Amino acid sequence: MLKNPDFNEPILDWLNDYASQGIVTTDKDLIIRGWNCWLEENTGRSAAEVLGRSLFVIFPDLVERGLDRLYRSALEGQISVLAQRFHQYLTKLPARPEFGLAEMQQAARIAPLVCNGIVIGTITVIHDVSERVIRENELVAAREQADKANEAKDRFLAVLSHDLRTPLTSILGWARIFRERAGDEQIVRRGTEIIERSAAVQLQLIEEILDLSRITAAKLELNLEPVEVRQIVNAALETLEPAAIAKGITLHRSMPDEPRVAKLDSKRCQQIIWNLVSNSLKFTPRGGAVEATLKYASEGFELRIADTGKGIDAESLPHLFEPLWQAEGSASDGGLGLGLAIVRNLVELHGGSIHAESSGTGQGATFILKLPWSGARTQAGLA
Repeated sequence: MLKNPDFNEPILDWLNDYASQGIVTTDKDLIIRGWNCWLEENTGRSAAEVLGRSLFVIFPDLVERGLDRLYRSALEGQISVLAQRFHQYLTKLPARPEFGLAEMQQAARIAPLVCNGIVIGTITVIHDVSERVIRENELVAAREQADKANEAKDRFLAVLSHDLRTPLTSILGWARIFRERAGDEQIVRRGTEIIERSAAVQLQLIEEILDLSRITAAKLELNLEPVEVRQIVNAALETLEPAAIAKGITLHRSMPDEPRVAKLDSKRCQQIIWNLVSNSLKFTPRGGAVEATLKYASEGFELRIADTGKGIDAESLPHLFEPLWQAEGSASDGGLGLGLAIVRNLVELHGGSIHAESSGTGQGATFILKLPWSGARTQAGLA
């Protein structure tokens, strides 16, 4: 430790002019005797304004927050440390603009000022820890996001295991029945239908997983060709009409009289429409309705799929097109919940957009699909 008095004045000058912390000193009556440049810059008060004035007049909030006791303790020889985590600040100061914070995050040390073993006042050193706080918050947010992703993957795998095992159990069960009652034509016919249906469910699940994998790896390519838009929409709707009838749901459609041609991947475009309509059918009760409305615009066409189903709450609405999040919401309704995630990416691959609207639970939902007449990209990754 330097004791040479020849160094004292240069050290004090440096601390006053260049220190990266705020330094304020008081005498035993807590009258301010030192106020460095850092404090001038960050409080907007010059040393001339504050020197000779009471610390608690300049910083009245110290008294309001009960921090004046720390200065009484300092005059008795004790050192106090204020941590940002518990106190946020010693006294409110504005944060630097680049941090985007309402106020500066601080750590501070309040200590006795001692000369020849006698306490002659106090010294307070204020550190701006805003940048550190931001970095810590970013790390916490990243960890929380990683934890949520892991939880979502666990849920996804659980649903995947269940949804693959269920139809397989049915297939195995009927295979055993066939072995015991192979001569019963009625049993064989019924079992064959169930096995075919179960295998189709498994195939669809596997196709969804493969599609999502290709999209994630940016390996899904479109086979673009001129197609008549109404034909694509009608083809997808006709495929789902039997399912709608079976559930007692009315499937309406509203189409323009004029035929229009767009450059699309016919198969993928039907997949988009099929997924949207089948999703509406899944969440619409018997006696409800699903309506598909096609409209033309100068830049492309819009297809609205509106249903009278269970609706979507405000908290869930932003997450509808997230693949792993969907698994939890779809577990009780069958499927992996990958359909809407695939829809979003196929739509973006075509250069279009998709979003959902709902007034809330029990109010139905509407999906709005917009695709351009042409100009789709050839590849896209999972957004």
